[in-house]
Amino acid sequence: MPRLSAPPVELPNKVQDFVSTSRGEIMVVIHTSYAPSDAEWREYVDGVGSCDLETMRSIVITDGGAPTAQQRKAVNDLLGGRQVPGVVISPSTFVRGVVTALAWFNPGLKAFAPEEFGKACQYLELSPAEIDEVWLTIDRLVEQLGNPDLRAIPKRSK
Repeated sequence: MPRLSAPPVELPNKVQDFVSTSRGEIMVVIHTSYAPSDAEWREYVDGVGSCDLETMRSIVITDGGAPTAQQRKAVNDLLGGRQVPGVVISPSTFVRGVVTALAWFNPGLKAFAPEEFGKACQYLELSPAEIDEVWLTIDRLVEQLGNPDLRAIPKRSK
């Protein structure tokens, strides 16, 4: 799937929020198939910068939208070599390649397919209560995006 640079309608390309837990912040980010704008990426970098990087974990769900090289540099500069556990959930092979490049600077970052959501949660050592909060956040963020049919949203286990 080719990477697109702008959506056809005026909806955000990326939304994010935090799940606060007793063990630190979990940043949840959802991207459409479009690349984040520079303003959206600044919001992401500012969000990461507002967290305690020693306890933060992140979950990024994307249909193919991925940061540019310049945007990746901004987050790598912020991390300054610190390893922050994070997962990127996407059906896109392009995105998995971007995750590989980011993981050179943050080995705590791993890519998972949508059907591997449970493994991603295990990797982040999320408790059942944290997983429930993450799902509530995912639902809220998808609504903020205008409820698109995103292939990257994992199917919930019953």
